[in-house]
Amino acid sequence: MELGPTAIGVSRSSISILESAVKLFPSANTVTAPSRCSDVSAIWAPCLCTLEMCIGWYPCGLKYCKGKPENALQSNGGGSYRCGIKTCRKCHQYTYYVREKQQCLWDE
Repeated sequence: MELGPTAIGVSRSSISILESAVKLFPSANTVTAPSRCSDVSAIWAPCLCTLEMCIGWYPCGLKYCKGKPENALQSNGGGSYRCGIKTCRKCHQYTYYVREKQQCLWDE
């Protein structure tokens, strides 16, 4: 069963308004490829904006320590034991087109 826009409570006019707000990325044969905003000096020139988003801390596993645990009940007879949570950091870089460098002032 295919769900159309009206089946999920979205009117056709809402869809057309949303689609009219989206602009196509300039194709390679119509204009030269835009430069990164950090390389563009003119504030009204189009460019590629870059934004890096990071999750600085998230739990990603168990941390194991070597030696004897402080609590003898935790001892498994081996040389390592669980002593905490391993943490990780993850970053993603997003690059997108803007019509004016003014819309991307953080990419310096």
